[in-house]
Amino acid sequence: MTQVYEIIKANKPSWIWIDGLYPENIPNIVDKSGSKTLVLITSVTEPLSGYKNDTFSEISASIQVQIFFSKTVAINVLDAQLELMNLLDDNGWIIATRYPNVVDPDTEQVTATFSVFKKIKIKRGN
Repeated sequence: MTQVYEIIKANKPSWIWIDGLYPENIPNIVDKSGSKTLVLITSVTEPLSGYKNDTFSEISASIQVQIFFSKTVAINVLDAQLELMNLLDDNGWIIATRYPNVVDPDTEQVTATFSVFKKIKIKRGN
């Protein structure tokens, strides 16, 4: 999850609110009224894999990206999603699933969700 967060943070598009990128959860103190575009990065699963000689050699990371678009967003929401998906794809992440956009019933803002996958090699010291 940290890798996806860092990639987006380093290349953050201008349509994401300046402090609008969050790993794991959106703090309660954040304005969640729909006036700002927020992005939430969460880990879906991170099972160990690549077993050899009874020890693992990689993590199969599945990460979810949720975009809560501002109610006054000026960018096409599909273009915004594709921008993040292309950014992650360019950095070795496989786009696993893109879910249909929904309107959040509480804030009435469009919410987009997709997940990415990557096998991450684990370096083990001797």
